[in-house]
Amino acid sequence: MKGLGPTWSSIRLNALLLSTLLLSGCIGFVGDDSEGLGLVVESDDGHGVIQSLFEDGSEISVNIPSITFDFSASTNYGQSILFGVDPGDGREPITIFPSDTTEISVEFAKHGLYSVNAFGVDESGLRTDRVIQVKIEHQIDWYENNTGTPEVFVFDSTPGNNGPIPSYFLLNSTVENPSVIEIDGREVDVRWEIVNYEGVCQTATESVANGHEKLWKTIHFGPLEIHEIRLAIEDGQDRINVHHQLEIRYPGSD
Repeated sequence: MKGLGPTWSSIRLNALLLSTLLLSGCIGFVGDDSEGLGLVVESDDGHGVIQSLFEDGSEISVNIPSITFDFSASTNYGQSILFGVDPGDGREPITIFPSDTTEISVEFAKHGLYSVNAFGVDESGLRTDRVIQVKIEHQIDWYENNTGTPEVFVFDSTPGNNGPIPSYFLLNSTVENPSVIEIDGREVDVRWEIVNYEGVCQTATESVANGHEKLWKTIHFGPLEIHEIRLAIEDGQDRINVHHQLEIRYPGSD
């Protein structure tokens, strides 16, 4: 049994060293050692705003924000066979070859809080990931001119990635009673309603004198799903001009 002493001590020492290495993360750690790919991803802006313009009930323009992810600060990226970005909304990842470019631009056509996954794959097939938070909000401008029967303004507060719902939406709605004929101009009584899946959740009324305008400014927290902004002329025969400005916002917005 004396001859087993050194062997047994050696086995115990090796086991201790292996345990220490596993606990310290020195085995199986990918992407950050000095000889491998050190993935660094920078975005030009983690915040974008979709801008939509409607006239007389029809969308006439939309500006979709694009967020650029830059991989050029990565170390040893010559050892990488590709870089990629998964937008986190069900789309397929967008990939590039470092020999061609080190930037990926991603458009976000729907509002939401996105956990974007940027990654690099090295020559041995090992993948390193970085999660970047991106906030996309939405501003809608809705105009109607010279109308006696305002259209219903419908919008969807559902995030594009089915993630956290918006913090709130902010509505600034202006009704103008233009002075077309000074002598015969009359005031107009109007009524606003915000309607969701539960029914009417907010309402307001105003009398708009001839040649004047009225603003209804309101906020709605934690909006879910489809909403409608309804505006009706309750009394008066004058035609009106309407401007709804709606902003769908997420946590951290001013």
